[in-house]
Amino acid sequence: MLLTCDFKKNNMNKLILPFLFALSLVSCTPKSNFLIERELLQMLDEKDYFRIEIFLEEKRSELSKDIVLYVEAHLQNAFNRTEQSLQTIDALLSHYDKSLNDTLLLNVYQLKYDNLLKRSIYREAVEALEIAMNRYGYVLDSVALANMREAYNTVEPLKELPPQKIYLTDDVTIPVSRNQFSHVIMRVSGNGQSEDFVFDTGAMFSTISESCAVRLGIRILQSAVNVGTSINSKVQSKIGVADKLQIGELLLENVAFLVLPDEMLTFPQVNYAIHGIIGFPIMYQMKEISIQQDEILTVSVRPKKRDLRNLFLDGLSPIVQFEVEGDTVLFKMDTGANTSDFSEKYFSTHKDIILAKGTPRIAKRGGGGGIIEQEVYDLENVRLKIGGQEFTIPTITVLPDKFSFFENYDGNLGQDVLMYFNKFILNFEDMYLAFEN
Repeated sequence: MLLTCDFKKNNMNKLILPFLFALSLVSCTPKSNFLIERELLQMLDEKDYFRIEIFLEEKRSELSKDIVLYVEAHLQNAFNRTEQSLQTIDALLSHYDKSLNDTLLLNVYQLKYDNLLKRSIYREAVEALEIAMNRYGYVLDSVALANMREAYNTVEPLKELPPQKIYLTDDVTIPVSRNQFSHVIMRVSGNGQSEDFVFDTGAMFSTISESCAVRLGIRILQSAVNVGTSINSKVQSKIGVADKLQIGELLLENVAFLVLPDEMLTFPQVNYAIHGIIGFPIMYQMKEISIQQDEILTVSVRPKKRDLRNLFLDGLSPIVQFEVEGDTVLFKMDTGANTSDFSEKYFSTHKDIILAKGTPRIAKRGGGGGIIEQEVYDLENVRLKIGGQEFTIPTITVLPDKFSFFENYDGNLGQDVLMYFNKFILNFEDMYLAFEN
């Protein structure tokens, strides 16, 4: 989530580790093709799941059965078929665990952890991450292993918590508003108290300030967990749970939160404070969400099918595929960002054009842990084709520095694009982002 001027809030990107897709292959059957398998694993490392899906179907007959299952498990996870992915992982580990090297097995258990975490089956998720860390963590460098331990320490306190549950029997309409940063704001109630929360697809974990946690009756389960932020810093958090929570007419149970010190969510430079954030784990269970410009959010009990699929999940982050100036790009979707940005990856690929056409300036970016300044470039009149619509965005910023929250992708999709049309629909069942006028 961005608080910009360009401000970016805490979206806890180190909670879910990126998968380490090995280029080294295991022993192959006579029918398998080493070069094709290496190319496929390289594509997995780049996380372009739409291209992987096509490539797998074209080359399936030339691949060994273990690699086919390995790739299918990742595709099922990315396109939100978590139960299928878990079944594929079980088949892979039951029949082919001896043919996979330890790096690939590490990835399999991390993938299992991610599937279980999405389903908020915390105990089994923790067990999968323990296996990944204890048996195969030796293949990681010290930084990656520390990140895995950080993820473990964050989720382990939840292992006795029942799965999060949302009660949805009919379409629900929730009034929302927007603040000075174009963030979508909704009223959240608990313990007889109410507070305004930011609705943020960029937040991989729902978050709340310590003072708001007290007001809403959040139980603290763990009091010292380090988490990463969008400005590449670390902050210390607590882990808490709301036994019951109300969002409009929606009732939720067993909602996990990161609980941050108030000062970590306060930005005196712009006279702004965040009380709480509705993150991905809550909206994920809503299945289909639409937000209209007249400040109405609708949760649909029967998601609408469309001839459109442009969305996948990287851990707990929704990733959107669309076109920029005719090139296909992958952007992290972030309703907590008031502006869209190109990443360092996009800058590196298009550096000459950006330096020639972009206007340099100094921008401030804030998140849990502070505010930083950096040089950025503004590009004007950039053509986009997204969600079945085409339009030109007047200005979009390029960040030449690397940030962990979207280092694998071409950019971050914020409210300046999402608000261009009267309504956008985010569907986690059929995996699409659509726009309507």
